[in-house]
Amino acid sequence: MASLMGMRRLLLPLVALLALAAAAPADAARYMPPGGKAFHCGIGGYKPGSVGAFTKQAGSHPAVYQYFVSWRARSSDLHWMEGLLRNTEQARSRTMLHVSTSDTALNPRKIARGRGDRFLVALNRLLGSQTSPTYIRLMSEMNNGGNPYAAYDLAGRSRGRAYSTGAFKRAWRRTTLILRGGSVARVNRRLRRLRMPPVRAESLERPRVAMLWVPLTFGNPEIARNHPVHWWPGSRYVDWVGSTWYSKHPNAAAFSRFYANPRWRRKPFALSEYGVWGREDPGFVHKVHRWARSHRVKLLCYYQGALFKPEFRLSTHPRSRGALRGLLKASWLTPFAPEFR
Repeated sequence: MASLMGMRRLLLPLVALLALAAAAPADAARYMPPGGKAFHCGIGGYKPGSVGAFTKQAGSHPAVYQYFVSWRARSSDLHWMEGLLRNTEQARSRTMLHVSTSDTALNPRKIARGRGDRFLVALNRLLGSQTSPTYIRLMSEMNNGGNPYAAYDLAGRSRGRAYSTGAFKRAWRRTTLILRGGSVARVNRRLRRLRMPPVRAESLERPRVAMLWVPLTFGNPEIARNHPVHWWPGSRYVDWVGSTWYSKHPNAAAFSRFYANPRWRRKPFALSEYGVWGREDPGFVHKVHRWARSHRVKLLCYYQGALFKPEFRLSTHPRSRGALRGLLKASWLTPFAPEFR
């Protein structure tokens, strides 16, 4: 009996350690900033020196840099994307990719049925070659009628079953399973349980990837069936939750309600785009940072647009730029991910 009790005393800590090890991947897969901190993130530009150009304007190096990419599997597109990832890593930033179906014939139902798999398998392998984590902001603002994957147009009319919220959620789940990768047999078992066809791939990498679910806080158009809750694909398929916020639409109450929803309240929160849109508004920049600090936001991406969008560029908003430069010096924001310190 004594030997049995001794064995139990030895085994209990081991069981606890194994339980922690089993739970760790789910938490680690979010690729969070260090405790009590938030990542500063930048958007704007696709050239090799884009991270440096953003740093010059913002006055702070971005721990994460975001690009908008389309769901295309042509070798030229993948080669270009590989260059973005390489250049960003060389600039000592993590990469975020906003993946859209723009300029393609895809819709959510086609993606759920495997029509977009060639791109997903190629992206899985590409991300598997990265040494730092990558954040995937998949089909963002899905409840914005201006986007090609939205269920409703800007007048509130349904675009049909191929674009329904149900089709979108199935497309999201398939995409997440393939991008997270691992054993093809295991991925296909999960796809079969979801009543979706198997992915045709000899192998899949296990990249360091985190999935961001980013709707509008209300929806455009603002109709009940277009509210974010109808687009929620389920907690196991989402690593981060976020939304976008611009000075043209400064309503903080909508953000607070969205943030507090119990379905996703436990997920780390990201402002995947925020910025001054149109006229100068340094007060808005201060407002966003106050809200982000009080709500423990973990990632803030300032959008300064491309050269052909001067209404968003920091260089056209000197007072707002000055406010941002001062705020980014705060100790709760970190300009470098742990692997680049």
